[in-house]
Amino acid sequence: MKGFDVIKSFAKELIEILVLFIALGVLAQITFGDKVTFFNGVVTNLMGLINEFGSNGLVGLIALLLIVSIYKRNSAPA
Repeated sequence: MKGFDVIKSFAKELIEILVLFIALGVLAQITFGDKVTFFNGVVTNLMGLINEFGSNGLVGLIALLLIVSIYKRNSAPA
């Protein structure tokens, strides 16, 4: 079971780093526009994802709530 704990903690840390990179990309694109080298299209892709959830109505809302609840459950302190 220790191996699974190591994998779970690695996955949690990786997700936290990816969320930070997304936030950094959004901030960089808002500040500098579309000329940001490494974070090109982050805001566009994020807006597309949000529009997909919105256009799917109730199913999109349920999927979004499931994703948020899984993220909150995994990020809660043990």
